[in-house]
Amino acid sequence: MSQNFSSDFSLDPKIKLLLDIVGKFNSNIDPARLLHDIIESTKAMVEAEASSLFLLTEDGNSLELTIPTGPATAQVSGRKIPADHGISGWVVQHQQPVIIHDVQKDARFKGELLNNPSFQSKNMICVPLNNNKGLTIGVLQVINIEDVYLTEQMLVLVQTLANQAATALENVKVKQQQLASELLNKELEVATQIQAGFFPASLPQLEGYEIAGCSIPAKDVGGDYYDVIPQFDHHRCGFVVADVTGKGVPASLLMATMRASLRANIQNNPTDIVQALRHVNHDIFRDSPADKFITSIYCNLDYQHHEISYVNSGHNTPYLIRTSEKRIEELDQGGLMLGIMEEIDLPKATLNMNAGDILVLFSDGVTEATNPASELYSEERFEDWLVEHVHLEPEEMKKALLNTLHSYAAGSPQSDDITFIILKRTV
Repeated sequence: MSQNFSSDFSLDPKIKLLLDIVGKFNSNIDPARLLHDIIESTKAMVEAEASSLFLLTEDGNSLELTIPTGPATAQVSGRKIPADHGISGWVVQHQQPVIIHDVQKDARFKGELLNNPSFQSKNMICVPLNNNKGLTIGVLQVINIEDVYLTEQMLVLVQTLANQAATALENVKVKQQQLASELLNKELEVATQIQAGFFPASLPQLEGYEIAGCSIPAKDVGGDYYDVIPQFDHHRCGFVVADVTGKGVPASLLMATMRASLRANIQNNPTDIVQALRHVNHDIFRDSPADKFITSIYCNLDYQHHEISYVNSGHNTPYLIRTSEKRIEELDQGGLMLGIMEEIDLPKATLNMNAGDILVLFSDGVTEATNPASELYSEERFEDWLVEHVHLEPEEMKKALLNTLHSYAAGSPQSDDITFIILKRTV
């Protein structure tokens, strides 16, 4: 026996409204829009004059009226009340929903938000917003409801919608965090590309010499800097390794300042590296925060006479490997870091490079690489390694050293930028 359904069959408007809200929970609607729809739909479902969403501030001390609907919306939006104040405060503190038939006579009611309101609260349903972790993050109120809806069943329904509102809020927060993370990653990607352009794309060909160098940041961008600055008109070539205090983007910005100042001042003072570095120090001191400074080693090679002049500004002591003797000579003349004072003493020292000698400039990321036991690679291990590998050409030494440091770390995260230059006199 078949049944005939009336063609004009229709759902109860309240059920239809509820189904519409539930349908939106499973849609791709923007979470912020969904949240607003929940508040409006809740008001419509109980035929209330107003509804509002209060959220706890980050410190948990206040409730902020985030989404109001109804009369005086513009005037009350953004208003804050103490988190333990009034009916909303009571609901937050006790994490319990309430039905209030006469708001004005309720002892918890502390008055309207406006001093001279045209709107007056008569009755109310107020429920906590509980997120997925069960934490109360705010309250949802519906005010001046039709009496027929002031029931326990409707209280349960409003609480369910409030919890969905809390979920929507969590989705908004997650979405904002994802967007911020994506933007930061994009900015870091661009910064990494820009910084990569600061390092030499190719190394100059110097008769009788071979050069290798690299910089591997511990983060996406680093604070180490290395450069090779040829001055062919003067038969010289500059080599620099520098290390900015700190890591990441702030350090990389100061490194960019260092690079620009150094290149400009070396160009203006190609044979007077002390004067050039005095100007660099002044620029760094003037343009950087008081707690930021730079250690650097600058070596100027006269490749016609095989003579090196160097100025060390608080940096790791460079090594000159006397290959024929298989011993290391430390270039231990040094002064203060750049940027720490407006005027600093910059002592210069000069020495000769013999055929086969190898000059190594490096940052502390080499000697302070750590293994799983938190033991440093150390100067001693590095010196022994250099003596054992003097037979290699600079490019081969570079690859071998990186492999050695990688093996020593044995999976431990890189804690500092690794930067070095290797210069070998071949004839």
